Amino acid sequence: MDDTINNLSLTNIFTQPPMVYFKTIKVLCPECQTKLKVHHTDIRKVYSLHIGVFNAHRTFLYCPDCNMVYHAEEFEKIAPPYSNVGYDVIVFIGRLIFHEHHTLKETISVLKNRNIDISSSEVAYLAQKFIIYLSILHQESGLRLKMQIQQNGGYIMHVDGTCEGASPHLVSAIDEVSNFVLANVKIPSETKEQVVPFLKEIKEQYSDPLAITSDMGRAFLSAISEVFPDKPNYICHFHFLRDIGKDLLEKEYSIIRNKLRKYGIASQLHYRLRYYFNNKTEDINVTQINDIIETTKHPPVCRKNSRLIKQLCHILLLWALDGKNHGNGFGFPFDRPHGEFYKRLCMLFQKLKSFKKKCSLDKSLSKIIAKIMDDLMPLVNEIECREAFQILIEKEKVFDKLRQALRIALPSTTNGLNDNGEDVEIDTIENNVKDFNEWILHEEYYHKNNDYHKLICQIEKYWDKLFSAPIIISSPDGDSFIQPQRTNNILEQFFRGIRRAHRRTTGNNSMCKKLQSMFADTPLVKNLDNPDYMKVILNGGNSLEEKFAEIDHKKVIAKMKDAGKVESKIPRKIKKFIRKDEVMTKLLYLIAD
Repeated sequence: MDDTINNLSLTNIFTQPPMVYFKTIKVLCPECQTKLKVHHTDIRKVYSLHIGVFNAHRTFLYCPDCNMVYHAEEFEKIAPPYSNVGYDVIVFIGRLIFHEHHTLKETISVLKNRNIDISSSEVAYLAQKFIIYLSILHQESGLRLKMQIQQNGGYIMHVDGTCEGASPHLVSAIDEVSNFVLANVKIPSETKEQVVPFLKEIKEQYSDPLAITSDMGRAFLSAISEVFPDKPNYICHFHFLRDIGKDLLEKEYSIIRNKLRKYGIASQLHYRLRYYFNNKTEDINVTQINDIIETTKHPPVCRKNSRLIKQLCHILLLWALDGKNHGNGFGFPFDRPHGEFYKRLCMLFQKLKSFKKKCSLDKSLSKIIAKIMDDLMPLVNEIECREAFQILIEKEKVFDKLRQALRIALPSTTNGLNDNGEDVEIDTIENNVKDFNEWILHEEYYHKNNDYHKLICQIEKYWDKLFSAPIIISSPDGDSFIQPQRTNNILEQFFRGIRRAHRRTTGNNSMCKKLQSMFADTPLVKNLDNPDYMKVILNGGNSLEEKFAEIDHKKVIAKMKDAGKVESKIPRKIKKFIRKDEVMTKLLYLIAD
């Protein structure tokens, strides 16, 4: 497709940059009707998407009476003031980097195919400029966006934040009804004092939402209750379950995890696989073992068949080690791989005991089994770990029953973090949770462990925020009902998309530096996939570059200056000063003196 476009464009026609002439269409001064005269001319080298590089010959006219200078209107639609790169190139670069997730190197290569030869630093700068233009256009379209939201019957706001390490928090708000990214902000920390101004700006711009969905963070809950006191605030069922599960299971689970780490079981078993089995899984006769399993008579393994017993030991080791990978992609506490790993190790120890008796005559095989059992014995005999596992099994039963009641992140599902829960009436889920509360209150272990009391208290505390009634949406097409989503996945998936794009373009798994340097409104790029949003911001225009040309350049300069400020970044002048050892030594001496 790119080759076809390149062949059809004019970028490869000219061997030398062509000269294109620009002059104002005005002949007379609009103020005094005096005939305009030539003030001066200049020639600028300009990069355009369809022509490539060309020389723009500009003629400036002026009024001899008013002294007003008039620029060429057509040229101002092509490139920003003081820039030699056209608006179409800025939009093209922005879409390549933020929408198609090209690297700088890939973007430069695509531009060269269009006879646009600019440096990597210039490409990075223009990509940031694209976000600034998009941010200003979003702000200037605020009233029209509000009208569109009102025509939809209102908006259900999802708000959440993401951060990594020492990075600032990127907080975004998305409308569930229209899927518009409404607003974004970068704040130093996720506190009520930082979140309240952000929510107030959204309220001022779009008025009150129909409802708000967030996670269980104190900052969001308290800020939402202050800014939107009369609006329903629902918490994400997934976050609710995750936090309750961590509180319930963490104590025992951490004991097992730490004991596994202490004894180094996994690395020791991997060593046995290499030393005794050479990691050759092709030596395992799966068909023969499967025939033994499938037979109805279940004959005992022949004591003389030491080769088969060795294969069984090998496959049991692989099975035990695979326990570390157990889970459906939800993460702890939904997935508990360390608990599963410990359980399999205990079962492996018992099976090896049985095998050892069957191959007592084969000294070589007996030695292998004895070595593996010696590796497992300290962990299996660990009383604290054994007791913790028994309590964990009991708690897992309770937690999984609550998962069944809420009908989300079920053990049988494989959607991972994309799970939105089963499509069940909210009344049914509410009744399920009531039944769960009744069930656990009558269980014997409820009265023995205070952790279950805390669980019930948490459910009661957030009861009103868990179960949302359908909301009436009034639009020109009539009234309709909408059931707010039970999860905050719309934003969780959104942030994961940002992380994937970062890994795609940089190969770096950490987003700490990216979150420090990126402009807060970068997530607005997601709106470019939304036809309704594009219709609103274009407002009858044909393209983004056309709308960018209408933006006051002074706004762009001011926005870039403001967005470029990084709180944690030391100014170059000060950094140069403090890195001089002699200066700092004298300064410290001066203070001490």
